[in-house]
Amino acid sequence: MRVLERGTIFDATAAEPTARFCTFPSLARTAGGRLIAGFRVGSSKDSADEDVRVMISDDEGATWHMAFAGFGAFPPGSGGRIRGIALTSLGFRLIASLLWVDRSNPALPLASPQTQGLLPTRVLVAWSDDEGRSWSVPQEVSLAPHKGNATTGAILALKDGRLALPYEAWKEYDDPSPGRHHAALRISADRGATWDELAIVAHDPHGRVLYWDQRLTAEPFSGELIAMFWTYDRRAQRDLDIHIAWGAPDGRTWSRPASTGIAGQICAPLALGHGRVFAAYVHRHHPPSLRAILSDDFGRTWTAAEELVFYEKARGGAESGMGGARDFGDYWADMSIWTFGHPAPLRLPGGDVMVAYYAGDETAMGIHWVRIACT
Repeated sequence: MRVLERGTIFDATAAEPTARFCTFPSLARTAGGRLIAGFRVGSSKDSADEDVRVMISDDEGATWHMAFAGFGAFPPGSGGRIRGIALTSLGFRLIASLLWVDRSNPALPLASPQTQGLLPTRVLVAWSDDEGRSWSVPQEVSLAPHKGNATTGAILALKDGRLALPYEAWKEYDDPSPGRHHAALRISADRGATWDELAIVAHDPHGRVLYWDQRLTAEPFSGELIAMFWTYDRRAQRDLDIHIAWGAPDGRTWSRPASTGIAGQICAPLALGHGRVFAAYVHRHHPPSLRAILSDDFGRTWTAAEELVFYEKARGGAESGMGGARDFGDYWADMSIWTFGHPAPLRLPGGDVMVAYYAGDETAMGIHWVRIACT
Protein backbone atom coordinates (compact mmCIF):
# COMPACT_ATOMS: atom_id res chain seq x y z
CA MET A 1 0.00 0.00 0.00
CA ARG A 2 1.06 3.59 -0.52
CA VAL A 3 -0.38 7.07 -0.04
CA LEU A 4 -1.22 8.73 -3.36
CA GLU A 5 -2.83 12.01 -2.26
CA ARG A 6 -3.96 13.92 0.81
CA GLY A 7 -6.46 16.70 1.33
CA THR A 8 -8.72 18.53 3.73
CA ILE A 9 -12.49 18.29 3.75
CA PHE A 10 -13.07 20.91 6.45
CA ASP A 11 -10.44 23.26 7.91
CA ALA A 12 -11.53 23.78 11.51
CA THR A 13 -8.77 26.29 12.27
CA ALA A 14 -10.61 28.87 10.16
CA ALA A 15 -14.10 27.93 11.37
CA GLU A 16 -16.49 29.76 13.67
CA PRO A 17 -16.20 28.83 17.38
CA THR A 18 -19.10 26.36 17.24
CA ALA A 19 -17.38 24.35 14.49
CA ARG A 20 -13.81 24.17 15.78
CA PHE A 21 -13.96 20.54 16.89
CA CYS A 22 -14.97 18.12 14.14
CA THR A 23 -15.22 14.35 14.60
CA PHE A 24 -16.99 11.17 13.41
CA PRO A 25 -16.54 11.52 9.62
CA SER A 26 -18.51 9.46 7.11
CA LEU A 27 -17.96 9.13 3.36
CA ALA A 28 -20.30 8.14 0.52
CA ARG A 29 -20.27 8.34 -3.28
CA THR A 30 -23.45 8.92 -5.24
CA ALA A 31 -24.39 7.18 -8.47
CA GLY A 32 -23.51 10.45 -10.20
CA GLY A 33 -19.94 10.28 -8.92
CA ARG A 34 -20.01 13.01 -6.27
CA LEU A 35 -18.20 12.47 -3.00
CA ILE A 36 -20.26 13.28 0.09
CA ALA A 37 -18.81 13.72 3.57
CA GLY A 38 -20.72 14.10 6.81
CA PHE A 39 -19.31 14.82 10.28
CA ARG A 40 -19.98 16.25 13.73
CA VAL A 41 -19.06 19.85 14.68
CA GLY A 42 -19.02 21.65 18.03
CA SER A 43 -17.16 24.12 20.24
CA SER A 44 -15.48 21.14 21.94
CA LYS A 45 -15.47 17.37 21.54
CA ASP A 46 -18.33 17.14 24.05
CA SER A 47 -20.48 20.25 23.77
CA ALA A 48 -24.17 21.09 23.95
CA ASP A 49 -23.94 23.18 20.75
CA GLU A 50 -22.99 20.18 18.61
CA ASP A 51 -24.47 19.60 15.16
CA VAL A 52 -23.56 17.92 11.88
CA ARG A 53 -22.44 19.14 8.47
CA VAL A 54 -22.43 17.68 4.99
CA MET A 55 -19.82 18.61 2.35
CA ILE A 56 -19.69 17.78 -1.38
CA SER A 57 -16.76 17.34 -3.76
CA ASP A 58 -17.10 17.26 -7.55
CA ASP A 59 -13.38 16.80 -8.20
CA GLU A 60 -12.40 13.62 -6.33
CA GLY A 61 -11.70 15.48 -3.10
CA ALA A 62 -9.52 18.32 -4.38
CA THR A 63 -12.08 20.89 -3.23
CA TRP A 64 -15.15 20.68 -0.99
CA HIS A 65 -18.12 22.98 -0.48
CA MET A 66 -20.86 23.10 2.13
CA ALA A 67 -24.05 21.28 1.19
CA PHE A 68 -25.88 21.19 4.53
CA ALA A 69 -25.12 23.27 7.63
CA GLY A 70 -26.93 21.14 10.20
CA PHE A 71 -30.29 20.49 11.85
CA GLY A 72 -29.92 22.94 14.75
CA ALA A 73 -32.03 22.21 17.81
CA PHE A 74 -34.23 19.24 16.95
CA PRO A 75 -37.12 19.37 17.39
CA PRO A 76 -36.94 23.18 17.53
CA GLY A 77 -36.83 24.42 21.10
CA SER A 78 -36.29 20.96 22.58
CA GLY A 79 -32.61 21.23 23.47
CA GLY A 80 -31.97 18.07 21.48
CA ARG A 81 -29.01 18.03 19.09
CA ILE A 82 -27.79 15.73 16.34
CA ARG A 83 -24.37 14.43 17.37
CA GLY A 84 -23.55 12.06 14.52
CA ILE A 85 -24.37 11.44 10.88
CA ALA A 86 -23.38 8.34 8.89
CA LEU A 87 -24.07 8.29 5.16
CA THR A 88 -25.04 5.50 2.77
CA SER A 89 -25.55 5.93 -0.97
CA LEU A 90 -28.44 4.00 -2.48
CA GLY A 91 -28.05 5.02 -6.10
CA PHE A 92 -29.10 8.66 -6.38
CA ARG A 93 -30.57 8.71 -2.86
CA LEU A 94 -28.75 9.05 0.42
CA ILE A 95 -29.90 7.58 3.70
CA ALA A 96 -28.35 8.79 6.94
CA SER A 97 -28.36 7.27 10.38
CA LEU A 98 -28.36 10.06 12.96
CA LEU A 99 -27.57 10.09 16.66
CA TRP A 100 -29.75 12.50 18.67
CA VAL A 101 -28.72 13.54 22.20
CA ASP A 102 -30.74 15.39 24.83
CA ARG A 103 -28.64 18.52 25.45
CA SER A 104 -31.35 20.46 27.31
CA ASN A 105 -29.00 20.75 30.30
CA PRO A 106 -25.76 22.08 28.75
CA ALA A 107 -23.84 21.48 31.98
CA LEU A 108 -24.13 17.69 31.72
CA PRO A 109 -21.46 15.71 29.83
CA LEU A 110 -22.42 12.98 27.37
CA ALA A 111 -21.54 10.29 29.91
CA SER A 112 -22.14 10.50 33.66
CA PRO A 113 -18.85 10.68 35.61
CA GLN A 114 -20.51 8.63 38.38
CA THR A 115 -22.24 5.85 36.42
CA GLN A 116 -20.78 6.10 32.86
CA GLY A 117 -24.36 5.98 31.57
CA LEU A 118 -25.36 8.13 28.59
CA LEU A 119 -27.62 11.14 28.32
CA PRO A 120 -30.95 10.29 26.67
CA THR A 121 -30.32 9.37 23.04
CA ARG A 122 -32.36 8.44 19.99
CA VAL A 123 -31.32 6.87 16.72
CA LEU A 124 -32.98 8.52 13.70
CA VAL A 125 -32.93 8.07 9.94
CA ALA A 126 -33.34 10.70 7.23
CA TRP A 127 -33.31 10.72 3.42
CA SER A 128 -31.84 13.09 0.86
CA ASP A 129 -32.78 13.19 -2.82
CA ASP A 130 -30.43 16.07 -3.70
CA GLU A 131 -27.03 14.66 -2.66
CA GLY A 132 -27.16 15.84 0.92
CA ARG A 133 -28.28 19.44 0.41
CA SER A 134 -31.62 18.88 2.15
CA TRP A 135 -33.03 16.10 4.29
CA SER A 136 -36.41 14.65 5.15
CA VAL A 137 -37.67 15.14 8.70
CA PRO A 138 -35.67 12.60 10.74
CA GLN A 139 -37.71 9.63 11.94
CA GLU A 140 -36.91 7.68 15.09
CA VAL A 141 -35.93 4.02 14.94
CA SER A 142 -37.33 2.14 17.93
CA LEU A 143 -34.53 0.19 19.61
CA ALA A 144 -36.53 -1.16 22.55
CA PRO A 145 -35.71 -2.89 24.83
CA HIS A 146 -32.20 -1.48 24.43
CA LYS A 147 -31.27 1.77 26.21
CA GLY A 148 -28.29 4.12 26.15
CA ASN A 149 -27.95 3.62 22.40
CA ALA A 150 -25.46 5.11 19.94
CA THR A 151 -24.93 4.66 16.20
CA THR A 152 -21.77 2.83 15.12
CA GLY A 153 -21.33 3.56 11.44
CA ALA A 154 -23.32 3.78 8.25
CA ILE A 155 -26.36 1.73 7.28
CA LEU A 156 -25.29 -1.34 5.31
CA ALA A 157 -27.07 -2.65 2.20
CA LEU A 158 -27.34 -6.43 2.53
CA LYS A 159 -27.13 -8.84 -0.39
CA ASP A 160 -30.87 -9.60 -0.26
CA GLY A 161 -31.74 -5.90 -0.56
CA ARG A 162 -32.56 -5.30 3.08
CA LEU A 163 -30.85 -2.56 5.09
CA ALA A 164 -28.99 -3.04 8.38
CA LEU A 165 -28.51 -0.18 10.84
CA PRO A 166 -25.60 -0.77 13.26
CA TYR A 167 -25.69 0.56 16.81
CA GLU A 168 -24.53 -0.27 20.32
CA ALA A 169 -26.61 -0.41 23.48
CA TRP A 170 -25.27 0.53 26.91
CA LYS A 171 -27.21 2.12 29.79
CA GLU A 172 -28.92 5.37 30.78
CA TYR A 173 -27.34 8.34 32.55
CA ASP A 174 -28.37 7.64 36.15
CA ASP A 175 -28.26 3.85 35.97
CA PRO A 176 -25.84 2.60 38.69
CA SER A 177 -25.75 -0.98 37.35
CA PRO A 178 -22.61 -2.37 35.68
CA GLY A 179 -24.30 -2.06 32.28
CA ARG A 180 -24.97 -4.68 29.59
CA HIS A 181 -23.30 -3.81 26.31
CA HIS A 182 -24.58 -5.12 22.98
CA ALA A 183 -23.30 -4.55 19.45
CA ALA A 184 -26.46 -4.91 17.38
CA LEU A 185 -28.28 -4.36 14.10
CA ARG A 186 -31.82 -3.26 13.29
CA ILE A 187 -32.84 -4.61 9.90
CA SER A 188 -35.34 -3.09 7.47
CA ALA A 189 -37.13 -5.10 4.79
CA ASP A 190 -38.85 -2.04 3.26
CA ARG A 191 -35.87 0.21 2.36
CA GLY A 192 -35.88 2.06 5.67
CA ALA A 193 -39.57 2.68 6.32
CA THR A 194 -39.57 0.31 9.32
CA TRP A 195 -36.80 -1.42 11.29
CA ASP A 196 -38.51 -4.34 12.99
CA GLU A 197 -35.85 -7.06 13.13
CA LEU A 198 -33.10 -7.22 15.78
CA ALA A 199 -29.80 -9.07 15.33
CA ILE A 200 -27.07 -9.25 17.98
CA VAL A 201 -23.60 -8.97 16.47
CA ALA A 202 -21.54 -9.31 19.67
CA HIS A 203 -22.27 -9.53 23.40
CA ASP A 204 -20.47 -11.05 26.37
CA PRO A 205 -23.20 -12.45 28.67
CA HIS A 206 -20.75 -12.28 31.58
CA GLY A 207 -20.19 -8.56 31.01
CA ARG A 208 -16.40 -8.77 31.16
CA VAL A 209 -15.51 -8.06 27.52
CA LEU A 210 -17.06 -5.05 25.78
CA TYR A 211 -17.18 -4.96 21.98
CA TRP A 212 -17.29 -1.22 21.28
CA ASP A 213 -17.70 0.78 18.08
CA GLN A 214 -18.47 -2.01 15.67
CA ARG A 215 -17.67 -1.23 12.03
CA LEU A 216 -19.09 -3.45 9.28
CA THR A 217 -18.45 -4.35 5.67
CA ALA A 218 -20.01 -6.76 3.15
CA GLU A 219 -18.08 -8.92 0.69
CA PRO A 220 -19.15 -7.56 -2.71
CA PHE A 221 -19.79 -10.97 -4.32
CA SER A 222 -20.93 -13.38 -1.58
CA GLY A 223 -22.49 -10.78 0.71
CA GLU A 224 -20.75 -12.27 3.76
CA LEU A 225 -20.25 -9.77 6.55
CA ILE A 226 -17.37 -8.70 8.78
CA ALA A 227 -17.59 -6.65 11.97
CA MET A 228 -14.53 -5.30 13.76
CA PHE A 229 -14.47 -3.98 17.33
CA TRP A 230 -12.50 -1.81 19.73
CA THR A 231 -12.40 -4.39 22.53
CA TYR A 232 -12.06 -3.75 26.27
CA ASP A 233 -11.50 -6.15 29.18
CA ARG A 234 -13.41 -4.77 32.15
CA ARG A 235 -11.70 -6.96 34.75
CA ALA A 236 -8.15 -6.29 33.53
CA GLN A 237 -9.05 -2.60 32.91
CA ARG A 238 -7.31 -2.44 29.58
CA ASP A 239 -7.88 -2.65 25.85
CA LEU A 240 -7.57 -6.02 24.16
CA ASP A 241 -6.42 -6.40 20.57
CA ILE A 242 -8.99 -5.48 17.91
CA HIS A 243 -11.55 -8.29 17.56
CA ILE A 244 -13.40 -9.50 14.47
CA ALA A 245 -16.62 -11.45 13.86
CA TRP A 246 -18.03 -12.94 10.66
CA GLY A 247 -21.70 -12.74 9.78
CA ALA A 248 -24.07 -14.45 7.36
CA PRO A 249 -25.16 -12.33 4.36
CA ASP A 250 -28.57 -11.76 5.95
CA GLY A 251 -26.96 -10.28 9.11
CA ARG A 252 -28.90 -12.61 11.42
CA THR A 253 -26.13 -14.91 12.65
CA TRP A 254 -22.59 -14.09 13.76
CA SER A 255 -19.51 -15.94 14.89
CA ARG A 256 -18.05 -15.31 18.32
CA PRO A 257 -15.58 -12.39 18.10
CA ALA A 258 -11.93 -13.44 17.81
CA SER A 259 -8.72 -11.50 18.29
CA THR A 260 -6.97 -10.17 15.20
CA GLY A 261 -3.65 -9.72 17.01
CA ILE A 262 -3.74 -6.02 16.06
CA ALA A 263 -3.21 -3.57 18.92
CA GLY A 264 -5.67 -0.77 18.29
CA GLN A 265 -9.06 0.77 18.96
CA ILE A 266 -11.72 1.71 16.39
CA CYS A 267 -11.12 -0.32 13.22
CA ALA A 268 -13.09 0.19 9.99
CA PRO A 269 -12.96 -2.72 7.50
CA LEU A 270 -13.68 -2.47 3.78
CA ALA A 271 -14.14 -5.65 1.74
CA LEU A 272 -12.44 -5.32 -1.66
CA GLY A 273 -13.63 -8.62 -3.15
CA HIS A 274 -12.16 -12.11 -3.58
CA GLY A 275 -11.28 -12.34 0.11
CA ARG A 276 -9.26 -9.13 0.31
CA VAL A 277 -10.09 -6.76 3.16
CA PHE A 278 -8.68 -3.30 3.83
CA ALA A 279 -8.92 -2.03 7.39
CA ALA A 280 -8.12 1.44 8.76
CA TYR A 281 -7.59 1.62 12.50
CA VAL A 282 -6.61 3.85 15.42
CA HIS A 283 -3.28 3.06 17.12
CA ARG A 284 -2.91 5.03 20.39
CA HIS A 285 0.21 3.31 21.68
CA HIS A 286 3.59 4.81 20.77
CA PRO A 287 3.72 6.21 18.15
CA PRO A 288 0.09 7.43 18.15
CA SER A 289 -1.13 7.10 14.57
CA LEU A 290 -3.74 5.97 12.07
CA ARG A 291 -2.86 2.86 10.11
CA ALA A 292 -4.08 0.70 7.24
CA ILE A 293 -3.63 -3.06 7.00
CA LEU A 294 -4.66 -5.74 4.51
CA SER A 295 -5.97 -9.29 4.71
CA ASP A 296 -6.08 -11.75 1.80
CA ASP A 297 -8.28 -14.33 3.57
CA PHE A 298 -11.33 -12.31 4.64
CA GLY A 299 -9.86 -11.12 7.90
CA ARG A 300 -8.51 -14.38 9.27
CA THR A 301 -4.89 -13.20 9.02
CA TRP A 302 -3.38 -9.75 8.48
CA THR A 303 -0.16 -8.60 6.82
CA ALA A 304 1.11 -6.64 9.82
CA ALA A 305 4.63 -6.29 8.39
CA GLU A 306 3.21 -4.36 5.43
CA GLU A 307 0.81 -2.05 7.29
CA LEU A 308 0.77 1.61 6.29
CA VAL A 309 0.93 4.55 8.72
CA PHE A 310 -1.05 7.30 6.97
CA TYR A 311 -1.26 9.75 9.88
CA GLU A 312 1.07 10.23 12.85
CA LYS A 313 0.53 12.64 15.71
CA ALA A 314 3.13 15.41 15.74
CA ARG A 315 4.03 14.93 19.39
CA GLY A 316 4.81 11.27 20.06
CA GLY A 317 4.38 9.11 23.13
CA ALA A 318 1.47 6.84 23.92
CA GLU A 319 -1.89 8.59 24.20
CA SER A 320 -3.69 9.13 27.50
CA GLY A 321 -5.06 5.85 28.81
CA MET A 322 -2.46 3.65 27.09
CA GLY A 323 0.02 3.39 29.97
CA GLY A 324 -1.46 0.29 31.63
CA ALA A 325 -4.61 -0.55 33.53
CA ARG A 326 -7.20 2.19 33.12
CA ASP A 327 -10.39 2.63 35.11
CA PHE A 328 -13.40 2.24 32.83
CA GLY A 329 -14.79 5.64 33.80
CA ASP A 330 -11.53 7.38 32.87
CA TYR A 331 -11.97 6.41 29.22
CA TRP A 332 -14.70 9.02 28.84
CA ALA A 333 -12.23 11.71 29.96
CA ASP A 334 -9.62 10.33 27.55
CA MET A 335 -12.06 10.53 24.64
CA SER A 336 -12.54 14.24 25.24
CA ILE A 337 -8.82 14.98 24.77
CA TRP A 338 -7.74 12.59 22.01
CA THR A 339 -7.01 14.71 18.92
CA PHE A 340 -7.33 12.22 16.04
CA GLY A 341 -9.31 9.16 15.06
CA HIS A 342 -12.46 7.63 13.55
CA PRO A 343 -11.14 6.55 10.12
CA ALA A 344 -13.90 5.94 7.54
CA PRO A 345 -12.91 4.16 4.29
CA LEU A 346 -14.60 4.32 0.89
CA ARG A 347 -13.61 2.37 -2.23
CA LEU A 348 -13.16 4.53 -5.31
CA PRO A 349 -14.04 3.40 -8.87
CA GLY A 350 -10.42 2.77 -9.87
CA GLY A 351 -9.79 0.48 -6.90
CA ASP A 352 -8.04 2.96 -4.60
CA VAL A 353 -9.41 3.61 -1.11
CA MET A 354 -10.18 7.04 0.32
CA VAL A 355 -10.12 7.32 4.11
CA ALA A 356 -11.63 10.27 5.97
CA TYR A 357 -10.53 10.97 9.55
CA TYR A 358 -10.40 13.76 12.10
CA ALA A 359 -7.14 15.27 13.32
CA GLY A 360 -5.81 18.46 14.89
CA ASP A 361 -4.77 19.66 18.30
CA GLU A 362 -6.20 21.10 21.51
CA THR A 363 -7.38 24.25 19.70
CA ALA A 364 -9.09 22.79 16.61
CA MET A 365 -9.75 19.44 14.92
CA GLY A 366 -10.63 19.25 11.25
CA ILE A 367 -11.71 16.56 8.77
CA HIS A 368 -9.08 15.24 6.37
CA TRP A 369 -8.74 12.55 3.73
CA VAL A 370 -6.06 10.35 2.25
CA ARG A 371 -6.17 8.24 -0.93
CA ILE A 372 -4.39 4.90 -0.67
CA ALA A 373 -3.38 2.47 -3.43
CA CYS A 374 -3.92 -1.11 -2.28
CA THR A 375 -1.94 -2.86 -5.03
